[in-house]
Amino acid sequence: MRFLGVDVGQARTGLALSDPLGITCRPLDIVHEKDPEAVVVAVLAAAKREGADTIVVGLPRPLSGGSNQQLETVEAFVEKLAAHSPRPVTTWDERFTSKLARGSRPKGVPIDSVAACHMLQGYLNRRSNDLHEEE
Repeated sequence: MRFLGVDVGQARTGLALSDPLGITCRPLDIVHEKDPEAVVVAVLAAAKREGADTIVVGLPRPLSGGSNQQLETVEAFVEKLAAHSPRPVTTWDERFTSKLARGSRPKGVPIDSVAACHMLQGYLNRRSNDLHEEE
């Protein structure tokens, strides 16, 4: 099962893709677009092109809890994406992924796609743990 990770930003959206088994992931691409509708189209096209079975969108939850403008913007994006996607769309906490990406990205790889990869890897790890607990 292949997963597409999405890190929604104000000007750029990072994409990451899992391996076919859904164990590891790699940075994939950047969507250089501000219009949410255009980002939805680009994400759906990437999911189709890469054979993703599920789309995982990072939620920028505030450390203090509650909500903020960025979280509300991403939640609205998730609703639009889910309404237009033939694939399941789910969310995952993306706190600290940009900070992790700054410290771990290979030279020349855009930070947005590395942040998407950190978020997606967290999701994949939790999914793997949940599957092992069921056994």
